[in-house]
Amino acid sequence: MKKSSAAAAITFFLLLGSVGVLWAQSYTVNVSKESNGTQYLTDSHGMTLYYFTKDVAGNSECTGGCLGLWPAFNAGTIDVPASLNASDFGTITRADGTQQTTYQGWPLYYFAKDAQPGDMNGQNFHGIWFVETVPSYTVMVATSATLGNYLTDSNGMALYYFTKDSPNTSVCEGKCLQLWPAFYSANLVVPASLNASDFGTITRADGTPQTTYKGYPLYYWVKDTARGQTTGQNVGHIWFVVDPAKFNPAG
Repeated sequence: MKKSSAAAAITFFLLLGSVGVLWAQSYTVNVSKESNGTQYLTDSHGMTLYYFTKDVAGNSECTGGCLGLWPAFNAGTIDVPASLNASDFGTITRADGTQQTTYQGWPLYYFAKDAQPGDMNGQNFHGIWFVETVPSYTVMVATSATLGNYLTDSNGMALYYFTKDSPNTSVCEGKCLQLWPAFYSANLVVPASLNASDFGTITRADGTPQTTYKGYPLYYWVKDTARGQTTGQNVGHIWFVVDPAKFNPAG
């Protein structure tokens, strides 16, 4: 009996140790992988997390009936695996007083029609809802009530094109470049509504690289000081945001 009790005790502590390992590996935000190798954000149970293009300014624009289809995700304490940076996550207080987790400034959501881990039924929903990938998108789609959809970097900063440029050639130099810094992404990751093949890279006259969209160089505007701003739109009637669905500078 004593030997049996001792064996039982050993088994209990081994199990307890195993549970402890599982607890140590339980994260409030996790990473899953598709069959094609693409990694994406999930909650602790493997349910897919999404971003909303209208949230470009960093606040949630999904309220009322929208939340019924896209419930806000709140991780509480941020605990992530080594493949993620905890500093990329934050928390906002929504208009109703509840909290919501953000990733690189974008509020995160579930999709109500995802029934089990691995479901991505909300991907590219109406062209404004996207699965949040890991690494995050280096070019994103944002939505403005006045401008519609337009391209931003991963932090929600607007990207522009210059009508004086020609395909694969930038004529913005000197003072122009001080006002309109060149945008460059070394590792391009884009949402499902965009074609990666539409993006390219040119080497500028000074030897630095610049990302292009459909051949046209992309820029920031120095007077955009916060995410979601588009104060460079129509400056001089020659600078414009890029609506990917309508972009056709050649006419």
